[in-house]
Amino acid sequence: MRDLYPQHARMRRKVENQLLEFFAEQAFDMVSSGAFEYVETLSRGRVAEGSARFVQWFDTDGKAVALRPDMTPSIARMAAPLLANGRQEIRWCYAERVYHRTTDPASLSWASGRAAESTQVGVEWIGAAGTEADAALLQLCQNGLDRLGVPDWHMVASHANIAQALLTSLGIAPADVQSLLDTLTRGDYVAFQDETERMGIKLDVLQVFARCNPYEPSSFPDWSAEVDSASFSAAKQAWRELTAVAHALQAKGLAHRVSFDLALHRDVSYYTGLVFEVYSPGVGAPVAVGGRYDDLLAQFGAPAPAIGFTFEVERVLAVLTEGAWLHGDGEGSTC
Repeated sequence: MRDLYPQHARMRRKVENQLLEFFAEQAFDMVSSGAFEYVETLSRGRVAEGSARFVQWFDTDGKAVALRPDMTPSIARMAAPLLANGRQEIRWCYAERVYHRTTDPASLSWASGRAAESTQVGVEWIGAAGTEADAALLQLCQNGLDRLGVPDWHMVASHANIAQALLTSLGIAPADVQSLLDTLTRGDYVAFQDETERMGIKLDVLQVFARCNPYEPSSFPDWSAEVDSASFSAAKQAWRELTAVAHALQAKGLAHRVSFDLALHRDVSYYTGLVFEVYSPGVGAPVAVGGRYDDLLAQFGAPAPAIGFTFEVERVLAVLTEGAWLHGDGEGSTC
């Protein structure tokens, strides 16, 4: 954990307010939720291993409780009764702290890893389906980056299911697929290559991923005669969705602001479609992350498509202050 002295506290609040004002201009209403949730709530839509990083304990009734690791499950819980009563669309924004179990020193992990405590300011757009909504949300995130003045940012996108489907289509056992996905989540491509060699996979999978460009729909591999057909069909469906997003971005004149990388994989298992991350020089972790989660609301009894993203505020501050945010007590720093 890290305390903030006046200058740093003012800097963080300024960024939070800039983003909330921007989201309000785009018709997103601010909401807030408690810092902790029942683990059962946070676990909906996640794989069982997803709770390993929760900061959790048991309440007096013996129920497992945890500090929220992200805002999306809490937003889904809050939105579900409104949807069940007939609301068709919800546009909410928030500025909240989130918490994770970590062994990283917090002052470093704000810039390069997962901090024990950090600030997220983001939006959730519930009821928004289809690739036009995907492209609109990417544009909203880009405009937010521009509003903050984040320099030289780069947005990378993929589909939540495509890497897993392609790896499975090659006949790789489920446990080995998960091991490979874990290396992709860490961005450890050396370990990925080592693992594929250990598994006896002759194909350079990372090269295959690199050649796939949704702006060029024909760049997808034609493995249909050689691989597991069900998994390959799932991969092709994810590819079609990505190429539709790419087409929507081209129609908006935004293709130059988004690149695609099929090796992008996030460890949040409730994502079902588009996923994306934003990087900027000076920090080794994303300054913004997001994605589509069309199945999560059904876990709360109110099925609805949804998509959202969040800014990682401390990382944004590290970029805006060229690293000064990460050092000292904040006296004399500017933003």
